[in-house]
Amino acid sequence: MTLKPGEQVVQTSTLMALRDQIAALEKAAPVTAGCVSEKAEVASLTSQLADARAGDPGYQKLQTRVNELQNRLSQSQQREAELRKKLNELVQIEKNARLPQGH
Repeated sequence: MTLKPGEQVVQTSTLMALRDQIAALEKAAPVTAGCVSEKAEVASLTSQLADARAGDPGYQKLQTRVNELQNRLSQSQQREAELRKKLNELVQIEKNARLPQGH
């Protein structure tokens, strides 16, 4: 028997044991009561945080400012895209003007 680079001989019993170990590791762990409890606490805290933010005028002011800045950024990006398109058109016009005219 000839082995290719990276191949090795493994006993069947070792291979079967490895397969069993892999199968055991791949089984989904059952959801425990502690896990469910932690998820519920996370949901509760997330809800409390959202409520606190909703009632905080400082947070609301910051959120409004963030939204304004995002809108300005979006408008600037649109304007940049328009200007790039116009620049490309001008470059193409200049290239066409430099081409020798066939007479």
